Amino acid sequence: AEAAAYRRPEEERIDLEQFLGEIELEMTSAFTFYDTYSDILTQRSSPQLGVLMGGCDVLAWDALHKDHPALKIIEPPLVYCDRGFGASILREGVLFPDKSPNPMPLIQIPYSRLKEKWNLTSILHEAGHEAIIRLGLREALPKALRARLVRAGATESLADLFGLWASEIGPDFWAFCGSGTAQAAGVCEILSLPPGQVFSVSWTDPHPPPYLRVLLSFEWCRRVWGKGAWDMWEQDWCEMYPLEKSARSTREVLEKGKALLPVVAETLINTRFAELTGKTIPDLFSLSSVNPSALERTARTADSGTLNLRGLAPGAQLAVFRLIRDRGKLSDEVIDRMMTQWLVKLRRSRTQLVNSLNGST
Repeated sequence: AEAAAYRRPEEERIDLEQFLGEIELEMTSAFTFYDTYSDILTQRSSPQLGVLMGGCDVLAWDALHKDHPALKIIEPPLVYCDRGFGASILREGVLFPDKSPNPMPLIQIPYSRLKEKWNLTSILHEAGHEAIIRLGLREALPKALRARLVRAGATESLADLFGLWASEIGPDFWAFCGSGTAQAAGVCEILSLPPGQVFSVSWTDPHPPPYLRVLLSFEWCRRVWGKGAWDMWEQDWCEMYPLEKSARSTREVLEKGKALLPVVAETLINTRFAELTGKTIPDLFSLSSVNPSALERTARTADSGTLNLRGLAPGAQLAVFRLIRDRGKLSDEVIDRMMTQWLVKLRRSRTQLVNSLNGST
């Protein structure tokens, strides 16, 4: 027994090194959580960036907090900046590598969005990812799209593709419901990429081809408000990216997918989901509050320097700024200064907004 209990120093050294290696791996996982929140706190301590992020928080919170029980218990989201091209979200409750749950939605936007603040609709899109999961639409939305497309004559493979893309189409539509045409104009500007990327079709990537994604955004504008500026945007888009320049291997998918966009838009607008107690997704919003005709009147007041956004939700306010930019009467520099002041004011209202939406006094 004594011989069995005896261990050579070499064995003990090996065990110690292995144990230290395990600690190193655990610390690396823990630092993932620490580094993420350290970056956020560092940005919040910046006198300029921190204030802008606080305003972005209000945009995200407004996009998330709707009249549904599943959206009443979310922790207020935090927005932060990072390198890269696109925005992303780390949803509340998602596990970090060390298996600890993320305590609140974290929305990351590229630093470039702060130089093109009229494209902050990316925040609404990322909030849509959180909302759709919480509402139980992760499976229901692609199922509804597939069924409707097959009834409309789509092939099973194309219906499956749209089902795959539903995980990104849904958040796009969520952003549209919260900001109207600002979503369509924004996604068009952000996705104006080289043709090879715009026409790219993947059977595994949940992101639709940018070509179809932009056209779909114009389509739901048309479905809700009829004719408008989006018709001209669509014409410009198709002239910039003629399908003849797409690869033959994907052109048929793009052509047939384009023909089905009215069906996709109609499904998103009109489908009543059991998960929403028989309501449609737009029923959670007030589309009338982002009616472009009404917001256009507000946008015109900026010409005289008396822009009044009172009574508009943050998403609708963002839509006004997008309209101001699209009108072309003010320079980007002037609009950026206006929007900086706007985000500062939103940030000041953050505590009051969260308390009022929570029903607290």
